[in-house]
Amino acid sequence: MRVRTFLGLFIIPAVVWLPGCQAEEPAPQLPFYRIPRDIQAFSPQPIRGEGVRPKLMELLGLESLPTTVEVTREETIAGDDGVDSTRISFLNSLGETVPGLLMVPRDAGPETLPGVVCMPGTSGSLDQISDDRLHREADGQGPLRGWARELARRGFATLAISEKGTVIRRRVFEDWEREAKMLIPYGRTQMGVLVEEALKAARVLAAEPSVDPARVGLTGFSLGSYATWMAAACDPSIPAVAVLCGGLGTLAAVIHEGDPDRSSSFSYIPHMLRYFDHPEIVAATIAPRPLMMLAPLRDPDMPRSGVDRLIEVVRPVYEEQGFSDRFLVHRPDDGHTFRIEYFEWMVEWFQTQLGG
Repeated sequence: MRVRTFLGLFIIPAVVWLPGCQAEEPAPQLPFYRIPRDIQAFSPQPIRGEGVRPKLMELLGLESLPTTVEVTREETIAGDDGVDSTRISFLNSLGETVPGLLMVPRDAGPETLPGVVCMPGTSGSLDQISDDRLHREADGQGPLRGWARELARRGFATLAISEKGTVIRRRVFEDWEREAKMLIPYGRTQMGVLVEEALKAARVLAAEPSVDPARVGLTGFSLGSYATWMAAACDPSIPAVAVLCGGLGTLAAVIHEGDPDRSSSFSYIPHMLRYFDHPEIVAATIAPRPLMMLAPLRDPDMPRSGVDRLIEVVRPVYEEQGFSDRFLVHRPDDGHTFRIEYFEWMVEWFQTQLGG
């Protein structure tokens, strides 16, 4: 019996038990199909340094960085926990509505606040991460709820969005994959739209009167974390990011060592390995800005060898520029999960890098 997954969302087929019948023996597990390990990129053209960012944006189909964003706002609601929340929405370049929830501490004082855009994993939503209480479902084993609102209670203005690719927005998996293959002939990618949404959310948050526009960071779990580091790579104005189980390491390791059924085609950027891999992107486009990574040792989206390679390439770049404290990698002996303990690591990171 095969388990189908999508971007970290496990879809478990139902098992029907009939009276008087023995349980069916599990079918033998076939190894994943793999392309040859020694495969070479077609017509490789390695790019390093200043050329990485424009080539990455070209590969993503991101024509330019967003500037001002037209926003629809609803009535602000005063929460009992001292956080005022406002539902907002804006459009992406495909004409889709991106829903968001702006959360601002009510008694923050006269100083402008640091801000953080918060993005959930595939099965999550803005409502899940904006729950009134910080907790995990299913006796501590389910997804972490309420972390975007808790960050607001800690003194940050936050904007939670249900980004492109979340189940609440992507309809059915088949539609998601159809869209991906129809965008490719136009030189567009779903990842590019995801990056655009993250950056538009950052612009919306930065435009709030209570927010310091120079101190708006990005974070997200799983799918939201892909958006986080890719957006930071494209936009040098993002001051700090926290990448939480976001597939960051090397794409080559994901292809040859990861679980190919966990992610849809959105994360396999066409032609990327002809030019660079994740370490070269981070070294050229994010360093020396503050970057925190949560990279559990047993996360199938981030094979250990890929994270090792990224650290090997990126850490010296931070050290050579005198900012070794701006690159922090947490590697707990864990799988693809977001625990309250890891949330506290993220809070401490943003308090150090953005203030608050």
